[in-house]
Amino acid sequence: MSSFSIITDTACDMPASLAEKLGISAVPLKVVIAEKTIDCSLSRLDVGSKSFYDMLRNGVDVKTASPSIDDFIRYFKKELDCGCDILYIGFSSGLSGSYNVGRIAAEELSFDYPDRKILTVDSLSGSMGQALILYHCVQIQREGATLEEVYEYAERIKYNVCHWFTVDDLHHLKKGGRISAAAAVVGSVMNIKPVLKVNKDGKLDVVYKARGKKFAIAKMVEQMGQHFDPDNNDIVFITHADCADDADLLARSITKNYGITDFVISDIGPSLGAHSGPGALALFYIGDER
Repeated sequence: MSSFSIITDTACDMPASLAEKLGISAVPLKVVIAEKTIDCSLSRLDVGSKSFYDMLRNGVDVKTASPSIDDFIRYFKKELDCGCDILYIGFSSGLSGSYNVGRIAAEELSFDYPDRKILTVDSLSGSMGQALILYHCVQIQREGATLEEVYEYAERIKYNVCHWFTVDDLHHLKKGGRISAAAAVVGSVMNIKPVLKVNKDGKLDVVYKARGKKFAIAKMVEQMGQHFDPDNNDIVFITHADCADDADLLARSITKNYGITDFVISDIGPSLGAHSGPGALALFYIGDER
């Protein structure tokens, strides 16, 4: 049995079945709907993806919140009390305060558990980009890597995890403060679908402007061809915000162009979906750089 546990948060959008298979637990981020605070579990038991995106389409106001320090402490203590050290890999600090809350919780617990190690990694990633780091870290953990070795690996590989995505409307990202008002104007006219990436600082950049969803998908596939590492992409992750047909089209295009056939396709959870809005589509893979 491993002497350390890997913990994340639910911004990773990893399917609950895969998280269970990998032995990863996730501290829930939160959404506030009609003044009711709901934990966003990976299982989506608290709020279903379809019903959530229908609420956004109907104009329901949704806010998001990071886990509390007590939330992190509860998840960390469960592992520490079992005698395990911890590697926490959290949502990008460039997009949320969640990672720093987890880091503070780890620092507080270090005084109560002086014989245990708690290492934290700012993934500078989100959604299944964060999950891709977790996936690869578990692989080397199972090969016998130590806590420190997996930590150092995560710190290296996070700069090679490419995040490309498109949204139907930049309004939600603007409202949540993830992009500027000027950038949000891009998607408001003539069916322009912006193509964005997560940069090396873990923040969002609008990179391309595509005329329609199919052209945006084609641009994402084209970018993958320029940057992906064929030796380290045995699996590719895709997420979507209630647009499964677009996710299938993206996967088929990648298979056709690059021969990759192993995908994990997941919903974008409410904690990130509140900012992306319905119709968002994202692609994650290992590249030579972001």
